[in-house]
Amino acid sequence: MRDIRPWDDLRLKEKRETYERQALAWEYRELSKEWLRVYVRMVRALTEAFGEEEVLDILEEVWWDLQYEGGRTWREDFEEDPEGALEAMFQRWHEGEQSLTSGVYDVELEEGRWHVLVLHCKQREVALELGARKIIISQCMSDLAAVRGWCPRVVMAFPNAQLRGDPYCYQIRELRDEACDPGLDHWSRELSEAYGWRSIRKLEEG
Repeated sequence: MRDIRPWDDLRLKEKRETYERQALAWEYRELSKEWLRVYVRMVRALTEAFGEEEVLDILEEVWWDLQYEGGRTWREDFEEDPEGALEAMFQRWHEGEQSLTSGVYDVELEEGRWHVLVLHCKQREVALELGARKIIISQCMSDLAAVRGWCPRVVMAFPNAQLRGDPYCYQIRELRDEACDPGLDHWSRELSEAYGWRSIRKLEEG
């Protein structure tokens, strides 16, 4: 479990830096939400023109491919030192925008398993505001693709998602001893049924 440093234990310089980062992070968060609103409007126009299933399948696969390629930018680090690279990713969640904009409530890294619990999700807020959970979850599921891009030995489970009604998002990234199923590198209808827009459609259609 990550140690929580009390405010009084920080040096004055650290306190000021944290204070200033918070305002910048919030501005970034609000700009990201506006981008999501524009994205939802664009996707809705496309689904009206070409049909929901065709458009959302294409977008899910595109997001998957983008995130996978983004994840691959870290592959050299993972090939050189898988445990060290996973530790570096773990630390980034505490030092980067996730720590200030996503409400990372509980994070643990132990023996190659990284647990992430998130409460404060801007995607959920926009999805509920616009009634667009199917559209936005197609982005969220691409987190699995980014992890696969890091290393063939890393897999991710996504047992809880706010867009499916959970009060938090819970993700587990695990480093295995050997490479896992290469089929996990690619988007598929089965993954969509489990994690993507089809998982929401099942809930809405009963």
